[in-house]
Amino acid sequence: MAAWDHQLREMFTSTDKDGSGTIGKEDIMVMLLAADKAEQKDPVFKANLKFLISVIKNADKDGDQKITFDEFKQYIELANAEASK
Repeated sequence: MAAWDHQLREMFTSTDKDGSGTIGKEDIMVMLLAADKAEQKDPVFKANLKFLISVIKNADKDGDQKITFDEFKQYIELANAEASK
């Protein structure tokens, strides 16, 4: 399980562009602005952005439009459990 937690932490940290300890709209904007034109048109890049937006909307427990690592982890674990059914 430690490896799973480590993977989740790496995913979260790589998305937390400003190092604030949360993922929010600002982080998505940084990703968009840092992407070149070809990357912005890449379907995988677009799918990742849509996924992040969905995670933020659905995992945000306190309504601040940002998610903490704990909110992120709970959301991913719930999604995995649902997919396993």
